[in-house]
Amino acid sequence: CVYSADNCNEYLEHMDMSNEFVRACEEERIEIFLQPKISVSHNCVAGAEALVRMKTRAGELVSPARFVPVLEHTGMIGKLDDIMLDKTFAFQRQCIDKGIKPVPVSVNISRQRFTSEDLLKYMLQLQDKYQIDSALIELEILETTFIDALDAMIDVINALRVKGFKINVDDFGSGYSSLNQIANMPADTIKLDHIFASKSLCTDKGRILIRTLINLLHQIDYNVVFEGIETLEQKQLVESYGCDLIQGFYYSRPIPVSDFENKYMCLN
Repeated sequence: CVYSADNCNEYLEHMDMSNEFVRACEEERIEIFLQPKISVSHNCVAGAEALVRMKTRAGELVSPARFVPVLEHTGMIGKLDDIMLDKTFAFQRQCIDKGIKPVPVSVNISRQRFTSEDLLKYMLQLQDKYQIDSALIELEILETTFIDALDAMIDVINALRVKGFKINVDDFGSGYSSLNQIANMPADTIKLDHIFASKSLCTDKGRILIRTLINLLHQIDYNVVFEGIETLEQKQLVESYGCDLIQGFYYSRPIPVSDFENKYMCLN
């Protein structure tokens, strides 16, 4: 390996960001923002995705694109996963205590955490701590991770599903979609990547592909969430194709928990 200044700078940046993450954890500066998932059939919020946000001491938001790759590189991503899970369970408990009808919330889980031995144990501990119905928590795994590491994750995925937790395949179509594995994926929901909205919905062949794909996924008992919907035209198209849930900037960007409660949730 030949030393270069770029190598040193990258190392120092990773060290600084890792240290900042540790401080943010200690000072409760890791937060969840929620992006709604809208039911096509009922035209209401039927779920949400929890997305991480880290604040500086001055209150400014740090883009996940700056610190999540660093945590993956340094092996600290599992700690972030656990924080996000705890905060999501706590949010559901908070809703119930306020008399608000909760909706399922999904959390992205890294490959590192999903292949660890104690994920199921941790989930059950959180469920016992907050007394939350497992149907209110969904775990999202990237499509590429799902296919590449399925053998290493299959036991914990099946065990989680037996306990009532839902499994979502995230960013489906962003990398490669192996058709011979789709029917055998132990998951409940397929989330179509935003690239389908930005590119495939713009062409005749792309629209045929999307309509056929949604129909295929329904026939093999998957729910379908369409991500990245930003315009009325896109919304109307995917609605006509029979998509179950829609997620994207057309409805809302990820917003703080309090804003989500005020805008989208109602009292029982």
